[in-house]
Amino acid sequence: MPFLVLVEFRYSAPKMVRLIHSMAYTVDAAFNTFYEQINLSGDHRETANKRRERIVELLKNDFEILESFGTGSIPKFTALKGHADLDVMVALHYGKHIKDKKPSSVLQNVRNSLAEYRTGVRSNGQAVTLYYDTWPNVDIVPVSRVVDNNQNVTHYEVPNSNTEGWMPSRPKKHANTIEARSTVCGQNFRRIIKMIKHWNRIHSEYLTSYHIEVLALNIFHTNLDDLPWNIHMFFDNAANLVKSSLWYEVNYADAYLTDTARAEAVKRLETAKAKSLTAWYATHGANNDHQSAITAWKQIFGDKYPAYG
Repeated sequence: MPFLVLVEFRYSAPKMVRLIHSMAYTVDAAFNTFYEQINLSGDHRETANKRRERIVELLKNDFEILESFGTGSIPKFTALKGHADLDVMVALHYGKHIKDKKPSSVLQNVRNSLAEYRTGVRSNGQAVTLYYDTWPNVDIVPVSRVVDNNQNVTHYEVPNSNTEGWMPSRPKKHANTIEARSTVCGQNFRRIIKMIKHWNRIHSEYLTSYHIEVLALNIFHTNLDDLPWNIHMFFDNAANLVKSSLWYEVNYADAYLTDTARAEAVKRLETAKAKSLTAWYATHGANNDHQSAITAWKQIFGDKYPAYG
C-alpha cells in the first residue's frame, strides 16, 4: 500500500535528512514544513470503505443494520498524521437493539459480536475500537436514528457509556458544513484546524477534535489569507468561546468538559493567544524578525515546528 511505504520511508530516513527539513528562514517556509510534518495527506476513502464494509458484514450476523457510514476526521480531511482512526457510525434497529438498553450494554453487545477480534471501548465511552495490524484502527459507533413524521432522519443518538446517556448528533451535516466553509475560507481553514489539533495534542489534549472543528466554524467565515494572524485569531476567539458552553446544531459541543478541564483549556488558550500575537507582530508590516517569530511559533507548536536556520 503506497501510503504505508511512504510513512515507513519518512520514519526511517537518515537523521541528516530530517535535520534539513526541520529548519527554516522564513515564517511561511516554517509553516509549510510544519504542515507537512503533521498532515495526513492523500485520500484514504478506499481503505476506509473496505473496512467499513467488512465491519458491517461481521455485525450483520447479530444486528439489523439500517445504515452505516464513515465519519470523523479522515473523511473530512482534518486528520493528523499518526493520530487518526476511522469512525464508522452504524445505525441499529432501535426496537431490536437499543430500546430500553443502556449505552454500555449496547457497546458491550457490539464487542461481543466481534469477540474473535481485538477490541476495546474508546475512552470517551462512545465507541468500540477494532484494532488492526495496519493503520487505521476503526472506532465503531452504534447509533439510533431519529426521524420526523415523514420518516426523514433528523439526527442520530450516540451512546455515552461514561454518563449512560444518549447524545444527539448530526455528523453528515457537520461534514457538509466543514466542506462548505473550507470552500469559502480557502485551504487555510482545514490547515488551521489540523495545526490546532496538533497544538491541543501536545498541550494535554483537553479539547476534542470535534470541539476544535466547531470552534473553527464559529470563528472563521471569510477567506483566510494571513495564516499567522488567522491562527492568532483562533486562539483569541477560542479562549473566550471555551469559557462558556457552546451550542452547535443539536447539542453542546463542549458538554464533555469538566469545570477543571475547561479552566485548564482556557489557560492554555490564553497563553497561546499571547505568544501568537508576539509571533505574528515580529513579521507584521515592515517588521522582518523571522528568527524571533519562528522561535515563538515553535514554542506554541513544539518539536514538529521547525527551528530557525
